[in-house]
Amino acid sequence: MSSPTPRPVFLYGTLCAQPLLAWALTGDASNTSAVSQLIRPARVHGYSRVSLRGRDYPAAIKHEPHSLVDGYLLMLETTSQRKKLDNFEGKAFKPVSVAVTIFDSENKPQEKTVEADISIWAGEESALTTDPWELEVFEKERLEAWLDLFQGVKLVGESED
Repeated sequence: MSSPTPRPVFLYGTLCAQPLLAWALTGDASNTSAVSQLIRPARVHGYSRVSLRGRDYPAAIKHEPHSLVDGYLLMLETTSQRKKLDNFEGKAFKPVSVAVTIFDSENKPQEKTVEADISIWAGEESALTTDPWELEVFEKERLEAWLDLFQGVKLVGESED
């Protein structure tokens, strides 16, 4: 008996860097072709992405209705993948359901939204800043250090479905 497909996840931070996402889901940072097929450019309204004091990764927080966060909608294939993502996020984040707008190959929003989980900040409020967090800066300045740190480490998931 196969398990149900897990809910999609909206990614907005370090896991938008495809080598890091590939490492998290497959254990191999060079396996970006496997994860590129699972993601679509997307946007969530009513949240903001902010930097965290002393950390390389951002937090999403509930914000004004006109606020938005760009990222990716990740269509997970297995519950093991979801478990690995949950382990990567850790206890300072909690998943909540959001409506996600997906963009097509011409960067036009699709009319229908998709329900997905976003990991919002559940840690200390004092860690939040008002500074924006930019994926391009993370990829240029910190991604290699993260990949070096995680080399040889595998996230624990359930047995492959």
